[in-house]
This record gives sequence, C-alpha cells and structure tokens, in this order.
Amino acid sequence: MPEHYTRATESATRHCNRCGRPTQHAVSAGRIGRCLECGPPPGQLSKKQQCDRQRREREARNPKLF
Repeated sequence: MPEHYTRATESATRHCNRCGRPTQHAVSAGRIGRCLECGPPPGQLSKKQQCDRQRREREARNPKLF
C-alpha cells in the first residue's frame, strides 16, 4: 500500500531506480515525486528550482538545531 504524506511534507526517502540507492524524493500535494539527487542538470532548471536547490544545499551544510 502506498504511503500518504501531509501537505507540509517536502521530501521523503525512497529507493531511486535511476540511482540504485535510497535518496530524497520530492513530495507534492501528498504524492511522491522525482529524485532530488539525480534530477535534471543545472542548466535545465527554472529560476525557482535553482533557488530551491541552492537553499537545500545551504541547509545541508548548516542544519537547523530545532
């Protein structure tokens, strides 16, 4: 049975067939989406997608305490 996610969920760990390992996948409207690690190359991302990727990378380097 598939998992259901809340609207506040942004990503979830799932097995990626392309990467062949467990990775973070985007969650949109409660549904699992694309792999965040093996997404399209940086040149093919929209401005919003580029900003989101930079924010995720920045947060990964400096995680929040709470």
